[in-house]
Amino acid sequence: MRVSYAAVILLIINFVVALTGATSGASTSRLKEAESIRSVSNRSARIVNKVMEPGSEFKMFAHCLFPKTIETVVDYTWYNNLPASVGYISHNDRTGVIVVSFRGSADTQDWVQNSEFLMDPWPEHIPGSMVHHGFLTAYKSVSETVTARITRLIRLYPNYKLVFTGHSLGGAEAVLCAVDVLRMVPEVKSRVHIYTYGMPRIGNNAWADSIDALGIPIYRVVYESDLVPHIPFQWLGYQHFSQEVWIHKNQTHFCGMEQESLLCSAGTPYLDYNIKDHSQYSAADWKQP
Repeated sequence: MRVSYAAVILLIINFVVALTGATSGASTSRLKEAESIRSVSNRSARIVNKVMEPGSEFKMFAHCLFPKTIETVVDYTWYNNLPASVGYISHNDRTGVIVVSFRGSADTQDWVQNSEFLMDPWPEHIPGSMVHHGFLTAYKSVSETVTARITRLIRLYPNYKLVFTGHSLGGAEAVLCAVDVLRMVPEVKSRVHIYTYGMPRIGNNAWADSIDALGIPIYRVVYESDLVPHIPFQWLGYQHFSQEVWIHKNQTHFCGMEQESLLCSAGTPYLDYNIKDHSQYSAADWKQP
């Protein structure tokens, strides 16, 4: 089963990359720092189009150096080589925000082509939930220390918002970490926000539905025709949770609670997927020209 999936996926990805002329090379993500924003009031299935101003919080999350991150204190960093997990935890007394940030893969194209998309049952308190084996392994390699540090900070700063963020694989780890923290400290739920950029699918339908049921502000940002948010493929049993925020033609589309609306990035023609858009989140101009 493992060999056949990996072989088929590798052939498909190579075919897509060849047709789109996607560039190879490292696609490193930036560490992110920000204050969280208010929940989008309209989270229905209707697509809401908005123009983001240069100082918007969405753009801020895609940058490490940003005016609103001044006075940030980094409380803890980690760098685990195998399995790879890199990130930091910080707080900002001026903005009243705790940020938990996971870095993405140093070479996205290599990860895409070498991935095996098997799933493990996790977490135990969500019946039927299955998540990507590799993402879970990476997160578990640092989870004990990371969650202990987060728990300490949320008790030290009881009124601060708690933001989980990450790019690519880092986004997947950030969501796994958020679910873990909510399991251990459920009373923190009203303070939790999640922002991810170019995140791949993490788990199955039961997993996706359980994330939607949390009822917390979630912004799963997808830039244009980025390939990574469309893998692992749905025919392998994977499904995204809501809500997607699609950056398309310099406009920001809030895609509601459909999980994967065909009016957003899921409607992108298959042969238009590319890897180069995966490295554009920090450079994107999210306002109308």
